[in-house]
Amino acid sequence: MDIAFLALLPAALLFDRLFGEPPARVHPVCFMGALAVRAEAFCRRLAGRASNASVRMFLVGIIAALLVVLPCAAAAWGLAFAAAHYAGPRAAWFASLLMIWVCLAPRSLEEHALRVAAPLAKGDLAAARQAVSMMVGRDPSRLDAHGIARACVESVGENLTDGVLSTLFWAGVGLLLGGYPGAACLAVLHRSANVLDALWGKRNERYQRFGTFAARLDDALNWLPARLSLPCIALASRIIPGLRHGDILRVGWRDRHAHESPNSAWSEAAFAGALGLRLGGPAVYGDFPVEHPWLGDGTPDALPAHIVLAVRLMRHAVVVFTLCAVFAVGMFGVTGVVG
Repeated sequence: MDIAFLALLPAALLFDRLFGEPPARVHPVCFMGALAVRAEAFCRRLAGRASNASVRMFLVGIIAALLVVLPCAAAAWGLAFAAAHYAGPRAAWFASLLMIWVCLAPRSLEEHALRVAAPLAKGDLAAARQAVSMMVGRDPSRLDAHGIARACVESVGENLTDGVLSTLFWAGVGLLLGGYPGAACLAVLHRSANVLDALWGKRNERYQRFGTFAARLDDALNWLPARLSLPCIALASRIIPGLRHGDILRVGWRDRHAHESPNSAWSEAAFAGALGLRLGGPAVYGDFPVEHPWLGDGTPDALPAHIVLAVRLMRHAVVVFTLCAVFAVGMFGVTGVVG
Protein backbone atom coordinates (compact mmCIF):
# COMPACT_ATOMS: atom_id res chain seq x y z
CA MET A 1 0.00 0.00 0.00
CA ASP A 2 1.35 3.45 -0.95
CA ILE A 3 0.34 7.06 -0.45
CA ALA A 4 -1.72 7.07 -3.66
CA PHE A 5 -3.91 4.32 -2.20
CA LEU A 6 -4.70 6.44 0.86
CA ALA A 7 -5.11 9.60 -1.21
CA LEU A 8 -7.88 8.23 -3.44
CA LEU A 9 -10.89 9.37 -1.41
CA PRO A 10 -9.49 12.83 -0.53
CA ALA A 11 -8.54 13.31 -4.18
CA ALA A 12 -12.10 12.51 -5.28
CA LEU A 13 -13.41 15.13 -2.86
CA LEU A 14 -10.85 17.62 -4.12
CA PHE A 15 -12.03 17.01 -7.69
CA ASP A 16 -15.60 17.70 -6.59
CA ARG A 17 -14.52 20.91 -4.88
CA LEU A 18 -12.55 22.09 -7.93
CA PHE A 19 -14.84 21.01 -10.76
CA GLY A 20 -18.27 20.28 -9.29
CA GLU A 21 -20.46 17.80 -11.11
CA PRO A 22 -20.07 17.05 -14.84
CA PRO A 23 -22.63 18.62 -17.22
CA ALA A 24 -25.96 16.81 -17.24
CA ARG A 25 -25.59 15.71 -20.87
CA VAL A 26 -22.54 13.61 -19.98
CA HIS A 27 -23.23 12.88 -16.30
CA PRO A 28 -23.22 9.13 -15.57
CA VAL A 29 -26.20 9.61 -13.24
CA CYS A 30 -28.23 10.69 -16.28
CA PHE A 31 -27.22 7.50 -18.03
CA MET A 32 -28.28 5.55 -14.94
CA GLY A 33 -31.65 7.29 -15.06
CA ALA A 34 -32.07 6.54 -18.76
CA LEU A 35 -31.18 2.89 -18.13
CA ALA A 36 -33.70 2.81 -15.29
CA VAL A 37 -36.45 4.09 -17.59
CA ARG A 38 -35.72 1.36 -20.14
CA ALA A 39 -35.45 -1.34 -17.48
CA GLU A 40 -38.78 -0.30 -16.00
CA ALA A 41 -40.51 -0.33 -19.39
CA PHE A 42 -39.04 -3.75 -20.22
CA CYS A 43 -40.00 -5.28 -16.89
CA ARG A 44 -43.52 -3.89 -16.96
CA ARG A 45 -43.96 -5.44 -20.39
CA LEU A 46 -42.55 -8.64 -18.90
CA ALA A 47 -45.22 -8.54 -16.22
CA GLY A 48 -47.88 -8.40 -18.93
CA ARG A 49 -51.51 -8.26 -18.07
CA ALA A 50 -50.82 -9.25 -14.49
CA SER A 51 -49.02 -5.95 -13.91
CA ASN A 52 -51.41 -5.05 -11.10
CA ALA A 53 -50.65 -8.19 -9.10
CA SER A 54 -48.57 -7.07 -6.14
CA VAL A 55 -46.33 -10.14 -6.01
CA ARG A 56 -45.64 -10.02 -9.73
CA MET A 57 -44.80 -6.32 -9.56
CA PHE A 58 -42.49 -6.87 -6.61
CA LEU A 59 -40.60 -9.57 -8.51
CA VAL A 60 -40.25 -7.57 -11.72
CA GLY A 61 -39.15 -4.63 -9.59
CA ILE A 62 -36.27 -6.77 -8.32
CA ILE A 63 -35.34 -7.72 -11.88
CA ALA A 64 -35.50 -4.09 -13.03
CA ALA A 65 -33.30 -2.91 -10.17
CA LEU A 66 -30.70 -5.58 -10.86
CA LEU A 67 -30.74 -4.71 -14.57
CA VAL A 68 -29.60 -1.21 -13.58
CA VAL A 69 -27.35 -1.72 -10.56
CA LEU A 70 -25.35 -4.74 -11.70
CA PRO A 71 -24.37 -3.48 -15.19
CA CYS A 72 -23.39 -0.07 -13.79
CA ALA A 73 -21.25 -1.62 -11.07
CA ALA A 74 -19.73 -4.12 -13.49
CA ALA A 75 -18.90 -1.38 -16.00
CA ALA A 76 -17.14 0.66 -13.31
CA TRP A 77 -15.12 -2.36 -12.20
CA GLY A 78 -14.30 -3.25 -15.79
CA LEU A 79 -13.07 0.24 -16.67
CA ALA A 80 -10.77 0.44 -13.65
CA PHE A 81 -9.55 -3.13 -14.19
CA ALA A 82 -8.86 -2.47 -17.87
CA ALA A 83 -6.96 0.69 -16.96
CA ALA A 84 -4.82 -1.30 -14.51
CA HIS A 85 -4.24 -4.14 -16.98
CA TYR A 86 -3.35 -2.07 -20.02
CA ALA A 87 -1.89 1.13 -18.55
CA GLY A 88 -0.78 0.32 -15.02
CA PRO A 89 -1.68 1.29 -11.44
CA ARG A 90 -1.56 5.05 -12.03
CA ALA A 91 -4.19 4.80 -14.77
CA ALA A 92 -6.33 2.56 -12.56
CA TRP A 93 -6.04 5.11 -9.73
CA PHE A 94 -7.14 7.94 -12.01
CA ALA A 95 -10.00 5.93 -13.53
CA SER A 96 -11.25 5.01 -10.06
CA LEU A 97 -10.86 8.63 -8.95
CA LEU A 98 -13.03 9.85 -11.82
CA MET A 99 -15.77 7.33 -11.12
CA ILE A 100 -15.89 8.11 -7.40
CA TRP A 101 -15.87 11.83 -8.18
CA VAL A 102 -18.94 11.67 -10.42
CA CYS A 103 -20.79 9.72 -7.71
CA LEU A 104 -20.18 12.43 -5.09
CA ALA A 105 -22.23 15.59 -4.75
CA PRO A 106 -21.12 17.77 -1.80
CA ARG A 107 -20.42 20.87 -3.90
CA SER A 108 -23.70 20.48 -5.78
CA LEU A 109 -25.58 20.09 -2.49
CA GLU A 110 -23.88 23.20 -1.11
CA GLU A 111 -24.65 25.25 -4.21
CA HIS A 112 -28.30 24.22 -4.24
CA ALA A 113 -28.68 25.14 -0.58
CA LEU A 114 -27.06 28.55 -1.00
CA ARG A 115 -29.34 29.23 -3.99
CA VAL A 116 -32.20 28.91 -1.52
CA ALA A 117 -30.57 31.03 1.18
CA ALA A 118 -29.68 33.99 -1.07
CA PRO A 119 -33.19 34.94 -2.32
CA LEU A 120 -34.71 33.99 1.03
CA ALA A 121 -32.45 36.50 2.77
CA LYS A 122 -33.72 39.17 0.36
CA GLY A 123 -37.37 38.27 0.98
CA ASP A 124 -37.86 36.84 -2.52
CA LEU A 125 -40.08 33.89 -1.62
CA ALA A 126 -40.92 33.03 -5.24
CA ALA A 127 -37.26 32.52 -6.13
CA ALA A 128 -36.60 30.69 -2.86
CA ARG A 129 -39.54 28.34 -3.50
CA GLN A 130 -38.26 27.64 -7.00
CA ALA A 131 -34.78 26.90 -5.67
CA VAL A 132 -35.95 24.63 -2.86
CA SER A 133 -38.17 22.67 -5.28
CA MET A 134 -34.90 21.36 -6.80
CA MET A 135 -33.97 19.83 -3.44
CA VAL A 136 -37.18 18.48 -1.91
CA GLY A 137 -40.25 16.57 -3.02
CA ARG A 138 -42.79 18.52 -0.98
CA ASP A 139 -45.05 21.20 -2.45
CA PRO A 140 -43.04 24.46 -2.14
CA SER A 141 -46.09 26.65 -2.77
CA ARG A 142 -47.36 25.69 0.69
CA LEU A 143 -44.15 26.75 2.46
CA ASP A 144 -43.62 30.10 4.14
CA ALA A 145 -40.14 31.59 4.62
CA HIS A 146 -39.43 29.48 7.72
CA GLY A 147 -40.75 26.34 6.02
CA ILE A 148 -38.50 26.92 3.00
CA ALA A 149 -35.42 27.32 5.20
CA ARG A 150 -36.38 24.31 7.30
CA ALA A 151 -36.91 22.12 4.22
CA CYS A 152 -33.53 23.19 2.86
CA VAL A 153 -31.72 22.36 6.11
CA GLU A 154 -33.45 18.97 6.24
CA SER A 155 -32.34 18.24 2.68
CA VAL A 156 -28.74 19.15 3.48
CA GLY A 157 -28.79 16.90 6.55
CA GLU A 158 -30.36 13.94 4.77
CA ASN A 159 -28.31 14.20 1.58
CA LEU A 160 -25.10 14.45 3.56
CA THR A 161 -25.51 10.70 4.07
CA ASP A 162 -27.22 9.71 0.81
CA GLY A 163 -25.16 11.83 -1.56
CA VAL A 164 -21.73 11.92 0.07
CA LEU A 165 -20.91 9.82 3.12
CA SER A 166 -22.39 6.57 1.82
CA THR A 167 -20.52 6.88 -1.47
CA LEU A 168 -17.27 7.52 0.40
CA PHE A 169 -17.98 4.60 2.73
CA TRP A 170 -18.59 2.10 -0.05
CA ALA A 171 -15.67 3.39 -2.09
CA GLY A 172 -13.48 2.77 0.96
CA VAL A 173 -14.88 -0.73 1.45
CA GLY A 174 -14.31 -1.48 -2.22
CA LEU A 175 -10.78 -0.12 -2.00
CA LEU A 176 -10.00 -2.50 0.86
CA LEU A 177 -11.60 -5.53 -0.74
CA GLY A 178 -10.79 -5.05 -4.41
CA GLY A 179 -8.30 -2.23 -4.85
CA TYR A 180 -9.03 0.52 -7.35
CA PRO A 181 -11.57 -1.53 -9.39
CA GLY A 182 -13.39 -2.42 -6.16
CA ALA A 183 -13.55 1.22 -5.07
CA ALA A 184 -15.04 2.29 -8.41
CA CYS A 185 -17.45 -0.66 -8.46
CA LEU A 186 -18.98 -0.13 -5.01
CA ALA A 187 -19.14 3.65 -5.35
CA VAL A 188 -21.11 3.30 -8.59
CA LEU A 189 -23.25 0.50 -7.13
CA HIS A 190 -24.30 2.77 -4.27
CA ARG A 191 -24.94 5.72 -6.55
CA SER A 192 -27.07 3.67 -8.96
CA ALA A 193 -29.13 2.29 -6.06
CA ASN A 194 -29.61 5.85 -4.81
CA VAL A 195 -30.82 6.94 -8.25
CA LEU A 196 -33.33 4.08 -8.32
CA ASP A 197 -34.63 5.01 -4.89
CA ALA A 198 -35.19 8.57 -6.10
CA LEU A 199 -37.03 7.33 -9.20
CA TRP A 200 -38.92 4.33 -7.85
CA GLY A 201 -38.99 4.72 -4.08
CA LYS A 202 -42.33 6.53 -4.13
CA ARG A 203 -45.29 5.46 -2.06
CA ASN A 204 -47.90 5.68 -4.78
CA GLU A 205 -49.92 3.16 -6.74
CA ARG A 206 -47.40 2.90 -9.56
CA TYR A 207 -44.32 2.21 -7.43
CA GLN A 208 -45.66 0.89 -4.13
CA ARG A 209 -44.65 -2.69 -5.04
CA PHE A 210 -42.43 -2.18 -8.08
CA GLY A 211 -40.03 0.11 -6.21
CA THR A 212 -39.91 -1.80 -2.92
CA PHE A 213 -36.67 -3.65 -3.64
CA ALA A 214 -34.89 -0.54 -4.91
CA ALA A 215 -35.91 1.42 -1.80
CA ARG A 216 -34.84 -1.38 0.56
CA LEU A 217 -31.52 -1.79 -1.28
CA ASP A 218 -30.82 1.92 -0.85
CA ASP A 219 -31.77 1.67 2.83
CA ALA A 220 -29.38 -1.25 3.30
CA LEU A 221 -26.47 0.54 1.63
CA ASN A 222 -27.04 3.68 3.72
CA TRP A 223 -27.59 1.86 7.02
CA LEU A 224 -24.06 1.92 8.45
CA PRO A 225 -22.95 5.26 6.94
CA ALA A 226 -26.03 6.93 8.46
CA ARG A 227 -25.05 5.71 11.91
CA LEU A 228 -21.44 6.78 11.43
CA SER A 229 -22.65 10.25 10.44
CA LEU A 230 -23.72 11.15 14.00
CA PRO A 231 -20.24 11.09 15.63
CA CYS A 232 -18.72 12.72 12.54
CA ILE A 233 -21.21 15.59 12.69
CA ALA A 234 -20.54 15.98 16.41
CA LEU A 235 -16.77 16.12 15.83
CA ALA A 236 -17.11 18.50 12.89
CA SER A 237 -19.25 20.91 14.90
CA ARG A 238 -16.42 21.53 17.35
CA ILE A 239 -14.59 23.76 14.90
CA ILE A 240 -17.65 25.80 13.87
CA PRO A 241 -18.73 28.67 16.14
CA GLY A 242 -22.41 29.31 16.67
CA LEU A 243 -23.50 25.68 16.97
CA ARG A 244 -24.97 23.90 19.98
CA HIS A 245 -22.24 21.32 20.44
CA GLY A 246 -23.73 19.78 23.56
CA ASP A 247 -27.08 19.01 21.91
CA ILE A 248 -25.86 17.10 18.85
CA LEU A 249 -25.26 13.68 20.38
CA ARG A 250 -28.18 14.00 22.81
CA VAL A 251 -30.76 15.00 20.20
CA GLY A 252 -29.23 12.86 17.47
CA TRP A 253 -29.36 9.73 19.59
CA ARG A 254 -32.80 10.45 21.08
CA ASP A 255 -34.48 11.18 17.74
CA ARG A 256 -32.49 8.78 15.55
CA HIS A 257 -35.55 6.65 14.82
CA ALA A 258 -38.07 9.52 14.50
CA HIS A 259 -38.50 9.15 10.74
CA GLU A 260 -40.19 6.76 8.33
CA SER A 261 -36.79 6.01 6.81
CA PRO A 262 -34.47 3.86 8.94
CA ASN A 263 -31.56 6.18 8.10
CA SER A 264 -32.65 9.78 7.52
CA ALA A 265 -33.14 10.84 11.14
CA TRP A 266 -29.57 10.06 12.19
CA SER A 267 -28.08 13.03 10.36
CA GLU A 268 -31.22 15.21 10.32
CA ALA A 269 -31.62 14.98 14.09
CA ALA A 270 -27.94 15.79 14.55
CA PHE A 271 -28.41 18.92 12.41
CA ALA A 272 -31.51 19.85 14.41
CA GLY A 273 -29.51 19.63 17.65
CA ALA A 274 -26.52 21.50 16.22
CA LEU A 275 -28.59 24.37 14.83
CA GLY A 276 -31.11 24.64 17.66
CA LEU A 277 -33.97 23.87 15.27
CA ARG A 278 -37.06 21.72 15.21
CA LEU A 279 -37.03 19.88 11.91
CA GLY A 280 -39.48 17.53 10.23
CA GLY A 281 -43.14 17.82 11.09
CA PRO A 282 -46.15 17.88 8.73
CA ALA A 283 -45.46 18.23 5.00
CA VAL A 284 -47.47 18.03 1.80
CA TYR A 285 -46.26 16.02 -1.20
CA GLY A 286 -48.42 16.85 -4.20
CA ASP A 287 -51.91 16.53 -2.76
CA PHE A 288 -50.92 14.11 0.00
CA PRO A 289 -50.25 15.41 3.54
CA VAL A 290 -47.68 13.43 5.54
CA GLU A 291 -47.27 13.70 9.31
CA HIS A 292 -43.51 13.43 9.77
CA PRO A 293 -42.32 13.29 13.39
CA TRP A 294 -40.58 16.36 14.78
CA LEU A 295 -36.83 16.23 15.36
CA GLY A 296 -35.09 18.39 17.95
CA ASP A 297 -36.15 20.74 20.73
CA GLY A 298 -35.47 24.13 19.12
CA THR A 299 -37.51 26.56 17.10
CA PRO A 300 -39.24 25.60 13.83
CA ASP A 301 -38.61 29.13 12.57
CA ALA A 302 -35.52 28.40 10.49
CA LEU A 303 -33.72 31.34 8.87
CA PRO A 304 -31.32 31.79 5.93
CA ALA A 305 -28.47 31.92 8.46
CA HIS A 306 -29.35 28.37 9.51
CA ILE A 307 -28.92 27.22 5.91
CA VAL A 308 -25.45 28.77 5.78
CA LEU A 309 -24.50 27.08 9.05
CA ALA A 310 -25.92 23.76 7.81
CA VAL A 311 -23.75 24.00 4.69
CA ARG A 312 -20.65 24.65 6.80
CA LEU A 313 -21.49 21.74 9.09
CA MET A 314 -22.04 19.47 6.09
CA ARG A 315 -18.71 20.49 4.58
CA HIS A 316 -16.76 19.88 7.79
CA ALA A 317 -18.55 16.58 8.48
CA VAL A 318 -17.48 15.32 5.05
CA VAL A 319 -13.86 16.17 5.84
CA VAL A 320 -14.02 14.41 9.23
CA PHE A 321 -15.65 11.33 7.70
CA THR A 322 -13.06 11.21 4.92
CA LEU A 323 -10.15 11.45 7.36
CA CYS A 324 -11.67 8.64 9.42
CA ALA A 325 -12.13 6.56 6.26
CA VAL A 326 -8.49 7.12 5.24
CA PHE A 327 -7.37 6.10 8.74
CA ALA A 328 -9.51 2.95 8.60
CA VAL A 329 -8.24 2.04 5.12
CA GLY A 330 -4.68 2.49 6.33
CA MET A 331 -5.20 0.43 9.49
CA PHE A 332 -7.00 -2.44 7.77
CA GLY A 333 -4.54 -2.34 4.90
CA VAL A 334 -1.58 -2.67 7.28
CA THR A 335 -3.21 -5.63 9.02
CA GLY A 336 -3.46 -7.51 5.74
CA VAL A 337 -6.91 -6.92 4.34
CA VAL A 338 -5.25 -5.54 1.24
CA GLY A 339 -1.85 -6.17 -0.16
